[in-house]
Amino acid sequence: MIAITAASGKLGAAIADALLEKGRAAGTRLVARSPEKLAARKAQGFDVAAGDYEDPESLKAAFAGVDTLVLISGMGPNEVRIAQHRNAIEAAKAAGVARILYTSATNPNDASLFDWAKAHVATEAELKASGLAWTILRDNSYFSNNDALFAQAKESGVLPFTGIDAKVAYVTHKDVAESVVGALAPGHENKVYEIAGGEAWSAADLAAILSELTGKEIRAIDVPVAAFEQQFRSMGLPDWVASGVASFYAALGAGEYAATSADVERLAGRPSTSARDYLASVV
Repeated sequence: MIAITAASGKLGAAIADALLEKGRAAGTRLVARSPEKLAARKAQGFDVAAGDYEDPESLKAAFAGVDTLVLISGMGPNEVRIAQHRNAIEAAKAAGVARILYTSATNPNDASLFDWAKAHVATEAELKASGLAWTILRDNSYFSNNDALFAQAKESGVLPFTGIDAKVAYVTHKDVAESVVGALAPGHENKVYEIAGGEAWSAADLAAILSELTGKEIRAIDVPVAAFEQQFRSMGLPDWVASGVASFYAALGAGEYAATSADVERLAGRPSTSARDYLASVV
């Protein structure tokens, strides 16, 4: 039995779809704080259970009979997220889970400009000390994080970014999901994988591709991180979200997410999605 936490979220849905395509709905339990959101998944053959990162007892019940747990990173400030992940790891141990597959992030380092990297540093360490088998997938930035910027660029002719020449080895949710499914197989225990693109692109590169696809000149312009943070706050986002997401763009602009990898191809059995293919699907 496989269990997937946060299964009603975007990545959880992508992993469920990837398993469904392989005929593996049976034997997979989708765990969510609001399981009613997953009602349609039952008809597809998935098991569905309630499980809240803030409620350890609900997690123990949800993980009963599970061999491998896919732990999708939670949401919240670092201290909240670290506690959520600790609850899941301890519940997994209590329930007899043998292995945890964790979706971490590129460059989990306390020195990273990305503030939330600290939560991944702590969780990776706890996993390795848990006594369970583990697999860590460090996910690069999703192309879709920039969808609003791409849409804006199509209309305005301007793609704003922090550090327009810094490369980012972007991936899609499907790239990550299919890599997760690949890593569920035996032989990936106690290994770390870098789920990054086989190629990296700067904002200037993306603007050039958008120009070709739309037939309209689109140029990248460098915008300070503070401007992104101010925009996020003006949208009514909580302070921890605005500052956290802004710090992510700072890390991207500093080149922290530039390293490419062949691990998507290794695990998913196909190359990672190219910028041209992704942008063609959204513009």
